[in-house]
Amino acid sequence: MKNRLYTPGPTEVPHDVLTALGEAPLHHRTDEFKALFREVTDNLTYTFQTAQEPLILTASGSGAMEMTVANLFSCGDTVAVVVAGKFGERWRDIGLVYGLDVRVYDVEWGDAPDPAVLRQWLGDQGNVRGLFLTHSETSTGTIQDVRRIVSEVSDLDPLIVVDAITSLGVHDLKPDDWGLDAVVSGSQKAFMCPPGLAFLSFSDRAWEAAERSDLPKYYFSAQKARESQAKDLTPYTPAVPLFVAMAVSLRRIREEGIEAIVERHAGLGRATRAGVQAIGLELFSKHPSNGLTAILGPKGIDAEKIRSLLAERHGIRVAGGQAELKGKIFRIGHMGYYDHVDILAVLGALESVLAELGHTFPRGAGVAAAQESGE
Repeated sequence: MKNRLYTPGPTEVPHDVLTALGEAPLHHRTDEFKALFREVTDNLTYTFQTAQEPLILTASGSGAMEMTVANLFSCGDTVAVVVAGKFGERWRDIGLVYGLDVRVYDVEWGDAPDPAVLRQWLGDQGNVRGLFLTHSETSTGTIQDVRRIVSEVSDLDPLIVVDAITSLGVHDLKPDDWGLDAVVSGSQKAFMCPPGLAFLSFSDRAWEAAERSDLPKYYFSAQKARESQAKDLTPYTPAVPLFVAMAVSLRRIREEGIEAIVERHAGLGRATRAGVQAIGLELFSKHPSNGLTAILGPKGIDAEKIRSLLAERHGIRVAGGQAELKGKIFRIGHMGYYDHVDILAVLGALESVLAELGHTFPRGAGVAAAQESGE
């Protein structure tokens, strides 16, 4: 049986990217690696849609999140975190570990913050040095309107820090135009690579803040990374095979074009949502992301049983709910190396599993609705 990943990370990896991983490794202190590093950096800058060169770390996306906190703030700084799911909680927890005065703006899981209400709350918190947002909350499949939020709070002048790990290369995101100060992402999402690389873009204002930061950092020093990057090098030993693979995946992204990629993901999200609703399932999110779709299990059916049968009968791996959502929802990822036929395949398998579990619906309705969504 062929195994197929429909998780929101890791995601499917194209064959040419997998082949690149098997090449003989380069030494990371050579002109050959420098040329590779420059190509990856230039294409990453294009994908981020910014004039600022992103830093490249050998770490997961959470490493880039920690690097952001450690480099932009000082002990005792007041920061605000929007918590609407598991990854908003991660921003909160990292801030607490580094001794920041963390103010939490809680949002019901599956919902997104109202920008005007958030702005009013933020104004009541005093001198807030940073606002942490999660563009696409992976745990709930929810998109937040980062652009509107920034527009609302700009007069308060906090540093705007954005987790774009499951939104970059999926949704429209323009750090320079929108006034974002730090944007983080990771290789195992829309970048179509295995886990192991993280990316971080700072604005000029963020770099000024980094010069004032007094929090401890060594491996996660943005200044060290920036100084090495100016020489097309990394400060420490990088995951060289992943750099080789990223070069291939970024060429794919450059060839397709970021605007076309965003539009493709809009179609994938639309088709998935239409398909699951046509077979009587309910979306969990009130503001669904185009990178993944979070779905409530039918009444009386444990969502974990759906996941288990998808894997057992069809070799399809989807994600479950996290924390309080475990057993209540399942999540179908469709970011990166996916097309319309992939959506039809997962919906067909889902129909088969649901029928086996006793859920009644018009057979074939999900696949038909997904097909019609693109017409």
